[in-house]
Amino acid sequence: MIDPIVLLVNPAAGGGRGKKLMHRAYAALRTVGPVEIMESERPGDESRLAAIAAHARTRALVVLGGDGAVSHAARGLIAERASTPLAVLSAGTGNDFVKSLRSPSHDFLAMAQLIGRGTSRAIDAGSVNGATFVNAAGFGFDVDVLRSIHTAPSARMLSGSALYAVTAVQQLFQYRAFDATLTLADDSAVEAGRTTSERTSSERTKWMTMVFAKGQWFGGSFRIAPSATLDDGRMDIVAIRDVAPLFRAALFARALRGAHIGHRAVRSERAREVSLTFDAPPCFQCDGELHQAHGATVVVRCLPHAFRVIA
Repeated sequence: MIDPIVLLVNPAAGGGRGKKLMHRAYAALRTVGPVEIMESERPGDESRLAAIAAHARTRALVVLGGDGAVSHAARGLIAERASTPLAVLSAGTGNDFVKSLRSPSHDFLAMAQLIGRGTSRAIDAGSVNGATFVNAAGFGFDVDVLRSIHTAPSARMLSGSALYAVTAVQQLFQYRAFDATLTLADDSAVEAGRTTSERTSSERTKWMTMVFAKGQWFGGSFRIAPSATLDDGRMDIVAIRDVAPLFRAALFARALRGAHIGHRAVRSERAREVSLTFDAPPCFQCDGELHQAHGATVVVRCLPHAFRVIA
């Protein structure tokens, strides 16, 4: 008997697109085997449902949703140390993670064929003081943007990447940079081909933002870490020092196409582990979800080969 594929649906994804696409996704997956459907009932419910699927005889866990649903489902698999592979059928608005997966996530039949072949690979995740992320975590400006999104009047008319971009522009000139010390905790970090033994591994200054990325994209439109790969055992660190307000817009525009890397205000490198020391416990985001640190020192780690994907 063939083990079933579990289709995990976030019906609210993409403003209800997940619910509308559920029957098409089910029909596509049925071409390669039996399918069982699970529907999330509340934000973050995917972690619980993924854990249930991991304990059953499941051929693959297929998430129909956006970045939030994918992130929570992956966290559930990682927490259970499951071998069940994750596949994604896009129904969200940003879909940042699948851009780095380079899977045909909008072509449900093509994804079904990949799932039918059963080929998967292990990829990395990351953690900030134990909070897991699969695409990107950040401190500073992107946190301010996410906070503002919840109260922005434009939120009634916009969603996804458009809402993020509009809110970011609104916050760009009034945002206040933060002081923090960034310390590379391993000597295998690299920047422009040099090891940390050839440069200062600790730096304290005013920063606009710090992003720790496994995927290349975030915010729906920003290619924040254009060299990031999902399975190299390191995080791509993109830390942008504060610049005068008039120069922020230029950096912002360059980040849309990944051209900010190499700018004198941008520190870009890879590392397995980083510690950050702030003046007070910071707020941070993991895959777009806000968290509050309990202490002024925060540790960001790569979690090598944390879960498996079909892509």
